[in-house]
Amino acid sequence: MKIIIVEDEKSIRNGLVKMLPKLDPEYEVVGSAKDGLEGYQQILAEQPDLVIMDIEMPEMDGLTMLEKLRETGFTGKAVVLTAYSDFSYAKRAIELGIENYLLKPIKIDELKKTLGAVSASLKQEAGTRKIQEKLLSLEQIFRSALLAELTVDEELEAYAENTYGLNSHGTFGILMAYLSDYYDGYYEPAERFLEPYLNTGSEYSVCMLTTVRHRSIVVIFYNMKDPEKIRSWCEKLVVPSAYSNLEHPPIFGWTVCQGLTELASGFEKLEEARMWKLCFPEGRLMTEEELSAARTVPLKYSLDLESQLKQAVVKRDREAYDRILEQTIAYCVEEPHHPDEIREAWTRLVVAMITVSDSMGRVTDNISMRHIVGELSQAISWQRIRELMQSFYDEITGTQEQPESVSLLVKRALSMIETYYNQGITLEELAERLCVTDEYLSMLIKKETGMSFTETVRKMRIERIKELLLHSGLKLNQIAEMVGYSDPKYMSKVFKEEVGMLPAQFRKQNH
Repeated sequence: MKIIIVEDEKSIRNGLVKMLPKLDPEYEVVGSAKDGLEGYQQILAEQPDLVIMDIEMPEMDGLTMLEKLRETGFTGKAVVLTAYSDFSYAKRAIELGIENYLLKPIKIDELKKTLGAVSASLKQEAGTRKIQEKLLSLEQIFRSALLAELTVDEELEAYAENTYGLNSHGTFGILMAYLSDYYDGYYEPAERFLEPYLNTGSEYSVCMLTTVRHRSIVVIFYNMKDPEKIRSWCEKLVVPSAYSNLEHPPIFGWTVCQGLTELASGFEKLEEARMWKLCFPEGRLMTEEELSAARTVPLKYSLDLESQLKQAVVKRDREAYDRILEQTIAYCVEEPHHPDEIREAWTRLVVAMITVSDSMGRVTDNISMRHIVGELSQAISWQRIRELMQSFYDEITGTQEQPESVSLLVKRALSMIETYYNQGITLEELAERLCVTDEYLSMLIKKETGMSFTETVRKMRIERIKELLLHSGLKLNQIAEMVGYSDPKYMSKVFKEEVGMLPAQFRKQNH
């Protein structure tokens, strides 16, 4: 049982850290904190089975900490230790789902009894979860396997075989349809397009999933008689048809795995493969064989094309800009180049044009510019690069229409957030500086930007983390401090939730 102790009294905190493992070797203290704020961050990072916490603490009290944790989905057990017997505390603690409410000074017998009850409850819940695993739908089995969250034992193997005719050790084909930023608006049309092609026949069985985290539709083939025949069919029929009929066709990848436990590594390979899409013509099915056979040559940056694009921006000549943009794309695809070199070249191009615009005294939206540069550094299709460069032109020449509903107040708020987000500015502080109530400012930011204050701060932090990962050699603890996170582990967790990979993986993948 993993335990975190949150207690502001050092003697009690240290005493519990030493005592609990002696009460039972299964009690593993994985962290301790002196206040609710520090405890909140540790608990999010470690996800313990049990939190033993005080109520009255500096920075953040225990019940507020637990309430915030519950809002994030934390389901761990909680035991309250307090010197206060106020009924309002007890009532609120019970509402937050605590296991027990123990008064100080702590009685060892009561503590042992409480911990024993928590341990028994956890074991019972674990047994219930194991039973529920046997009732998994086919989609749930494959989804868990793709995310490396599935334990394949004899019971599951028998269940999958008897219920779905699924051989857990058989051969599986994965067709990934990556929709990137178009996922939210286009996954349903893409699903409807794919469904007629995927009717299970005598040659194979199939299961189609959507995964928001990976912005993809995933089709898993099993009970295949001839995997190569299915791959060829996808390459010659399904993929070309998608590029002909869908407004935003996915990037398609294919791989073959042996056994359910290998689906996660196969899917990870497809995630890596899609980053190479810039090296291949539109409408191609990305495969491991194709990537391994790829031979790239260094990309020579064209100062001439850069100069022409800068002139088009200076003159606000959209027709010339679009023409030179297509010439630049054609230049990049004349020969196969490493995708990182391509993305780096386009980022360099944009930065050069921003410099020209600044030198002319044109006012640009730093947030929008930073967003476009960040997106270019991760773009994996020419369609996306083309769209970003067109948006960039609109931004830098002032031709993009601004929604009338965007008020001066919100613009000032966004500017201040960008300046102070790494210093931990709160909504209340921001509202005070702008001479409005925090409730009104919160409502206005959400209404006009589509994001809450917290989401806005989080997005700015993530974008800054990306920049520092890509363009500096700073360590994670240094980056965390620069963007306003006191705990690099918590920063890594937030980054993975937003980007889909840890900071170290992001840095490695984009270098």
